Amino acid sequence: MTHTAKPGSAPIAAFAVGWVETTPGRSVRLVDTSSDPAGAGIAWRAWDFGDDATGTGASPSHRYDAAGRYTVTLTVATFDGRTASTQREVVVGADRTCA
Repeated sequence: MTHTAKPGSAPIAAFAVGWVETTPGRSVRLVDTSSDPAGAGIAWRAWDFGDDATGTGASPSHRYDAAGRYTVTLTVATFDGRTASTQREVVVGADRTCA
């Protein structure tokens, strides 16, 4: 199957989370899996970790020090200026363990 995108098509913002549920003090690895069907390529990434911290890069790690539910937002922009965002929740529990 061939997918043809129009030059003005928005990029597709997406990311994977190493642990969706974790414990305080443990780092969570985030991996940008965004794509640009129009072919310009991803120029930059901006991360909002949901706890007043931000970051950049394709694969940042972030440590949550307090229990809670955090909405992680990834915003990507293409080399020709188009943007897209997506969100996922990370749950940090005081007595949760990761499988």
